[in-house]
Amino acid sequence: MKKKISSVSSAPVRQCANIKSKKHPDVQCPFTASQGEFCSRHSKKPTRFQEGNTLTPKPSYTDVKSIIRIQNMWRNRVWFLRRKRQGPIVMIPEVSENKSDICTLEDVGQIPLMYRWCYIDNNKHKWTFDIRSLSMLRSNDKNTKLLNPYTKEDIPVKPYDTFINRCTQLRSHKYCLLHINDIDLTPEQLWHQSVLDVSMKYDALGYNISLEWLNMDDKQCYTLYFELWDLWMYRLDLPNELKKKVVPDWNKIETPLFKWLPIEVRHRRDKTWWQKNILELLNRFVCANEKEHRTLGALYGMTAFALANSTVRNVYPWLVDV
Repeated sequence: MKKKISSVSSAPVRQCANIKSKKHPDVQCPFTASQGEFCSRHSKKPTRFQEGNTLTPKPSYTDVKSIIRIQNMWRNRVWFLRRKRQGPIVMIPEVSENKSDICTLEDVGQIPLMYRWCYIDNNKHKWTFDIRSLSMLRSNDKNTKLLNPYTKEDIPVKPYDTFINRCTQLRSHKYCLLHINDIDLTPEQLWHQSVLDVSMKYDALGYNISLEWLNMDDKQCYTLYFELWDLWMYRLDLPNELKKKVVPDWNKIETPLFKWLPIEVRHRRDKTWWQKNILELLNRFVCANEKEHRTLGALYGMTAFALANSTVRNVYPWLVDV
Protein backbone atom coordinates (compact mmCIF):
# COMPACT_ATOMS: atom_id res chain seq x y z
CA MET A 1 0.00 0.00 0.00
CA LYS A 2 1.44 3.32 -1.11
CA LYS A 3 1.96 6.03 1.49
CA LYS A 4 -0.07 9.16 1.00
CA ILE A 5 2.12 12.21 0.50
CA SER A 6 0.67 15.11 2.39
CA SER A 7 0.99 18.49 0.74
CA VAL A 8 2.42 21.01 3.19
CA SER A 9 2.01 24.70 2.31
CA SER A 10 5.34 26.51 2.72
CA ALA A 11 5.18 29.60 4.99
CA PRO A 12 6.79 32.79 3.63
CA VAL A 13 10.35 33.37 4.80
CA ARG A 14 10.85 36.65 6.65
CA GLN A 15 14.03 38.59 5.96
CA CYS A 16 16.03 40.12 8.81
CA ALA A 17 14.97 43.77 9.31
CA ASN A 18 18.51 44.87 10.23
CA ILE A 19 21.10 46.62 8.06
CA LYS A 20 23.72 44.33 6.59
CA SER A 21 26.61 45.99 8.44
CA LYS A 22 27.97 49.39 9.45
CA LYS A 23 30.00 49.45 6.26
CA HIS A 24 26.88 48.76 4.22
CA PRO A 25 24.04 50.66 5.93
CA ASP A 26 22.17 51.00 2.63
CA VAL A 27 21.75 47.21 2.24
CA GLN A 28 19.30 45.01 4.19
CA CYS A 29 20.60 41.90 5.91
CA PRO A 30 19.93 38.90 3.58
CA PHE A 31 19.51 36.32 6.36
CA THR A 32 16.23 34.89 7.66
CA ALA A 33 14.62 36.53 10.69
CA SER A 34 14.85 33.71 13.22
CA GLN A 35 14.60 35.84 16.37
CA GLY A 36 11.52 37.89 15.89
CA GLU A 37 12.24 40.50 13.24
CA PHE A 38 16.00 39.91 13.26
CA CYS A 39 18.40 37.09 12.58
CA SER A 40 20.56 35.56 15.30
CA ARG A 41 23.49 37.83 14.37
CA HIS A 42 21.57 41.08 14.84
CA SER A 43 19.07 40.24 17.55
CA LYS A 44 21.16 41.65 20.46
CA LYS A 45 22.06 45.10 19.03
CA PRO A 46 19.76 45.71 16.10
CA THR A 47 19.89 48.70 13.74
CA ARG A 48 16.73 48.66 11.66
CA PHE A 49 17.15 49.04 7.92
CA GLN A 50 15.14 51.87 6.33
CA GLU A 51 14.67 52.10 2.61
CA GLY A 52 16.26 55.23 1.16
CA ASN A 53 17.64 56.38 4.53
CA THR A 54 21.32 55.61 4.76
CA LEU A 55 23.81 56.40 7.47
CA THR A 56 26.75 58.56 6.57
CA PRO A 57 29.88 56.45 6.76
CA LYS A 58 32.73 57.71 8.90
CA PRO A 59 35.20 59.70 6.77
CA SER A 60 38.53 58.09 6.16
CA TYR A 61 41.87 59.58 7.21
CA THR A 62 42.43 60.79 3.65
CA ASP A 63 39.01 62.48 3.62
CA VAL A 64 39.75 64.26 6.92
CA LYS A 65 43.07 65.56 5.57
CA SER A 66 41.35 66.87 2.45
CA ILE A 67 38.67 68.61 4.52
CA ILE A 68 41.31 70.30 6.70
CA ARG A 69 43.23 71.39 3.62
CA ILE A 70 40.10 72.97 2.08
CA GLN A 71 39.24 74.73 5.35
CA ASN A 72 42.75 76.19 5.60
CA MET A 73 42.56 77.35 2.01
CA TRP A 74 39.33 79.26 2.68
CA ARG A 75 40.70 80.74 5.92
CA ASN A 76 43.70 82.07 4.00
CA ARG A 77 41.38 83.39 1.31
CA VAL A 78 39.25 85.27 3.86
CA TRP A 79 42.41 86.69 5.47
CA PHE A 80 43.68 87.85 2.09
CA LEU A 81 40.35 89.52 1.18
CA ARG A 82 40.13 91.25 4.57
CA ARG A 83 43.63 92.69 4.16
CA LYS A 84 42.81 93.81 0.62
CA ARG A 85 39.51 95.47 1.55
CA GLN A 86 40.25 96.84 5.01
CA GLY A 87 44.00 97.44 5.10
CA PRO A 88 47.24 95.64 5.99
CA ILE A 89 47.00 95.87 9.81
CA VAL A 90 43.29 95.19 10.18
CA MET A 91 43.97 92.25 12.54
CA ILE A 92 46.70 94.00 14.56
CA PRO A 93 45.28 97.48 15.34
CA GLU A 94 47.53 97.80 18.40
CA VAL A 95 50.48 98.75 16.14
CA SER A 96 48.66 101.91 14.95
CA GLU A 97 50.00 105.39 15.59
CA ASN A 98 46.58 106.42 16.89
CA LYS A 99 45.27 104.47 19.87
CA SER A 100 41.67 105.70 19.72
CA ASP A 101 39.06 106.47 17.08
CA ILE A 102 38.64 110.10 16.06
CA CYS A 103 34.87 110.28 16.71
CA THR A 104 34.00 107.67 19.34
CA LEU A 105 37.32 107.96 21.21
CA GLU A 106 37.18 104.22 21.86
CA ASP A 107 40.29 102.06 21.67
CA VAL A 108 41.00 101.06 18.05
CA GLY A 109 41.09 97.42 19.16
CA GLN A 110 37.44 97.74 20.24
CA ILE A 111 36.25 98.88 16.80
CA PRO A 112 34.02 96.12 15.33
CA LEU A 113 35.99 94.16 12.76
CA MET A 114 33.31 94.84 10.16
CA TYR A 115 33.93 98.60 10.37
CA ARG A 116 37.70 98.57 10.95
CA TRP A 117 39.73 100.25 8.22
CA CYS A 118 43.46 101.03 8.18
CA TYR A 119 46.27 102.19 5.94
CA ILE A 120 50.00 102.99 5.90
CA ASP A 121 50.93 106.53 4.85
CA ASN A 122 53.90 107.70 2.78
CA ASN A 123 56.02 108.00 5.95
CA LYS A 124 55.35 104.32 6.82
CA HIS A 125 53.09 105.32 9.73
CA LYS A 126 50.17 103.00 10.41
CA TRP A 127 46.65 104.30 11.09
CA THR A 128 43.42 102.55 12.09
CA PHE A 129 39.94 104.10 11.99
CA ASP A 130 36.28 103.26 12.33
CA ILE A 131 35.21 103.64 8.70
CA ARG A 132 31.94 105.20 9.87
CA SER A 133 33.88 108.04 11.49
CA LEU A 134 35.86 108.78 8.34
CA SER A 135 32.71 108.58 6.23
CA MET A 136 30.90 111.13 8.40
CA LEU A 137 33.93 113.47 8.51
CA ARG A 138 34.32 113.26 4.77
CA SER A 139 30.67 114.12 4.10
CA ASN A 140 31.00 117.31 6.17
CA ASP A 141 34.34 118.36 4.69
CA LYS A 142 34.48 120.88 1.85
CA ASN A 143 37.75 119.34 0.67
CA THR A 144 37.30 116.95 -2.25
CA LYS A 145 40.07 114.71 -0.91
CA LEU A 146 40.05 112.50 2.18
CA LEU A 147 42.32 113.83 4.91
CA ASN A 148 43.87 112.02 7.84
CA PRO A 149 42.10 113.74 10.78
CA TYR A 150 45.25 113.49 12.93
CA THR A 151 47.86 114.81 10.48
CA LYS A 152 45.59 116.74 8.04
CA GLU A 153 47.53 115.15 5.20
CA ASP A 154 45.89 113.68 2.11
CA ILE A 155 45.33 109.95 2.32
CA PRO A 156 47.24 108.42 -0.65
CA VAL A 157 45.36 107.44 -3.78
CA LYS A 158 45.53 103.66 -3.35
CA PRO A 159 44.25 103.60 0.27
CA TYR A 160 41.64 106.20 -0.70
CA ASP A 161 40.32 103.89 -3.44
CA THR A 162 40.22 101.08 -0.88
CA PHE A 163 38.20 103.31 1.45
CA ILE A 164 35.67 104.16 -1.27
CA ASN A 165 35.32 100.52 -2.34
CA ARG A 166 34.82 99.38 1.25
CA CYS A 167 32.16 102.03 1.88
CA THR A 168 30.39 101.04 -1.31
CA GLN A 169 30.51 97.37 -0.34
CA LEU A 170 29.09 98.03 3.13
CA ARG A 171 26.30 100.20 1.76
CA SER A 172 25.43 97.61 -0.91
CA HIS A 173 24.95 95.07 1.91
CA LYS A 174 22.73 97.54 3.83
CA TYR A 175 25.24 98.33 6.59
CA CYS A 176 24.79 101.76 8.13
CA LEU A 177 27.72 104.17 7.89
CA LEU A 178 26.52 106.21 10.86
CA HIS A 179 27.30 105.74 14.55
CA ILE A 180 24.07 104.53 16.13
CA ASN A 181 23.54 102.69 19.41
CA ASP A 182 20.34 100.70 18.99
CA ILE A 183 18.19 103.84 18.78
CA ASP A 184 15.91 105.14 16.08
CA LEU A 185 17.50 107.51 13.63
CA THR A 186 16.50 111.15 13.90
CA PRO A 187 15.29 113.00 10.77
CA GLU A 188 18.71 114.69 10.58
CA GLN A 189 20.49 111.31 10.71
CA LEU A 190 18.18 109.87 8.06
CA TRP A 191 18.89 112.84 5.82
CA HIS A 192 22.61 112.46 6.50
CA GLN A 193 22.43 108.79 5.57
CA SER A 194 20.59 109.53 2.32
CA VAL A 195 23.22 112.10 1.36
CA LEU A 196 25.95 109.56 2.12
CA ASP A 197 24.28 107.02 -0.16
CA VAL A 198 24.22 109.42 -3.10
CA SER A 199 27.64 110.87 -2.27
CA MET A 200 29.24 107.43 -2.38
CA LYS A 201 27.81 106.78 -5.84
CA TYR A 202 29.17 110.05 -7.22
CA ASP A 203 32.47 109.57 -5.43
CA ALA A 204 32.96 106.19 -7.09
CA LEU A 205 32.53 107.99 -10.42
CA GLY A 206 35.07 110.72 -9.66
CA TYR A 207 32.98 113.40 -7.91
CA ASN A 208 32.48 114.34 -4.27
CA ILE A 209 29.21 115.81 -3.00
CA SER A 210 29.58 117.50 0.38
CA LEU A 211 26.67 117.52 2.80
CA GLU A 212 26.96 121.31 3.01
CA TRP A 213 26.43 121.67 -0.73
CA LEU A 214 22.90 120.32 -0.44
CA ASN A 215 22.03 122.76 2.34
CA MET A 216 20.54 125.18 -0.21
CA ASP A 217 17.52 127.43 0.13
CA ASP A 218 14.39 126.92 -1.95
CA LYS A 219 15.47 129.37 -4.69
CA GLN A 220 18.80 127.58 -5.18
CA CYS A 221 17.03 124.22 -5.24
CA TYR A 222 14.65 125.49 -7.91
CA THR A 223 17.59 126.72 -9.98
CA LEU A 224 19.24 123.29 -9.76
CA TYR A 225 15.96 121.60 -10.71
CA PHE A 226 15.58 123.93 -13.72
CA GLU A 227 19.19 123.40 -14.85
CA LEU A 228 18.80 119.61 -14.66
CA TRP A 229 15.54 119.76 -16.60
CA ASP A 230 16.91 122.16 -19.22
CA LEU A 231 20.13 120.16 -19.78
CA TRP A 232 18.27 116.87 -20.05
CA MET A 233 15.33 118.00 -22.16
CA TYR A 234 16.91 120.57 -24.49
CA ARG A 235 20.42 121.95 -24.06
CA LEU A 236 22.39 118.70 -24.38
CA ASP A 237 20.19 117.48 -27.26
CA LEU A 238 20.60 113.86 -26.17
CA PRO A 239 19.27 111.01 -28.35
CA ASN A 240 16.35 109.20 -26.78
CA GLU A 241 18.20 105.86 -26.87
CA LEU A 242 21.07 107.33 -24.85
CA LYS A 243 18.64 108.83 -22.34
CA LYS A 244 17.10 105.42 -21.75
CA LYS A 245 20.54 103.95 -21.03
CA VAL A 246 21.64 106.75 -18.68
CA VAL A 247 18.35 106.90 -16.74
CA PRO A 248 16.29 103.75 -17.34
CA ASP A 249 12.51 104.32 -17.52
CA TRP A 250 13.00 108.09 -17.25
CA ASN A 251 9.96 108.87 -19.41
CA LYS A 252 7.52 106.25 -18.10
CA ILE A 253 4.33 107.52 -16.49
CA GLU A 254 4.99 105.43 -13.37
CA THR A 255 8.61 106.56 -12.93
CA PRO A 256 9.14 109.97 -14.55
CA LEU A 257 12.53 111.60 -14.06
CA PHE A 258 10.95 115.05 -13.78
CA LYS A 259 7.59 114.88 -12.03
CA TRP A 260 6.77 118.54 -12.68
CA LEU A 261 7.55 121.19 -15.22
CA PRO A 262 9.77 123.90 -13.71
CA ILE A 263 6.99 126.48 -14.06
CA GLU A 264 4.69 124.29 -11.92
CA VAL A 265 7.03 124.38 -8.89
CA ARG A 266 8.59 127.80 -9.40
CA HIS A 267 6.90 129.30 -6.35
CA ARG A 268 7.33 126.30 -4.06
CA ARG A 269 8.94 127.45 -0.79
CA ASP A 270 9.29 124.22 1.20
CA LYS A 271 13.06 123.72 1.67
CA THR A 272 12.75 120.14 3.00
CA TRP A 273 10.55 119.16 0.06
CA TRP A 274 13.05 120.63 -2.38
CA GLN A 275 16.07 118.93 -0.80
CA LYS A 276 14.35 115.54 -0.87
CA ASN A 277 13.41 115.83 -4.54
CA ILE A 278 16.78 117.22 -5.61
CA LEU A 279 18.57 114.34 -3.89
CA GLU A 280 16.24 111.84 -5.57
CA LEU A 281 16.98 113.43 -8.96
CA LEU A 282 20.74 113.31 -8.45
CA ASN A 283 20.43 109.67 -7.44
CA ARG A 284 18.44 108.77 -10.58
CA PHE A 285 21.29 110.05 -12.76
CA VAL A 286 23.75 107.46 -11.35
CA CYS A 287 21.58 104.34 -11.33
CA ALA A 288 22.26 103.01 -14.84
CA ASN A 289 23.22 99.37 -15.38
CA GLU A 290 26.54 100.11 -17.12
CA LYS A 291 29.33 102.13 -15.51
CA GLU A 292 29.92 104.22 -18.63
CA HIS A 293 26.30 105.38 -18.51
CA ARG A 294 26.49 106.06 -14.77
CA THR A 295 29.59 108.18 -15.47
CA LEU A 296 27.65 110.17 -18.08
CA GLY A 297 24.76 110.62 -15.66
CA ALA A 298 27.15 111.88 -12.96
CA LEU A 299 28.59 114.38 -15.45
CA TYR A 300 25.12 115.71 -16.30
CA GLY A 301 24.09 115.92 -12.65
CA MET A 302 27.29 117.66 -11.53
CA THR A 303 27.15 120.07 -14.49
CA ALA A 304 23.71 121.28 -13.41
CA PHE A 305 24.93 121.40 -9.82
CA ALA A 306 27.86 123.62 -10.83
CA LEU A 307 25.58 125.92 -12.82
CA ALA A 308 23.25 126.34 -9.85
CA ASN A 309 25.73 126.46 -6.96
CA SER A 310 28.79 128.73 -6.87
CA THR A 311 30.56 126.53 -4.28
CA VAL A 312 30.35 123.51 -6.57
CA ARG A 313 31.43 125.69 -9.48
CA ASN A 314 34.56 126.76 -7.59
CA VAL A 315 35.53 123.12 -6.96
CA TYR A 316 34.67 121.91 -10.48
CA PRO A 317 35.08 125.01 -12.71
CA TRP A 318 35.55 122.91 -15.86
CA LEU A 319 31.98 121.60 -15.63
CA VAL A 320 30.42 124.90 -16.70
CA ASP A 321 32.27 124.61 -20.02
CA VAL A 322 30.81 121.15 -20.84
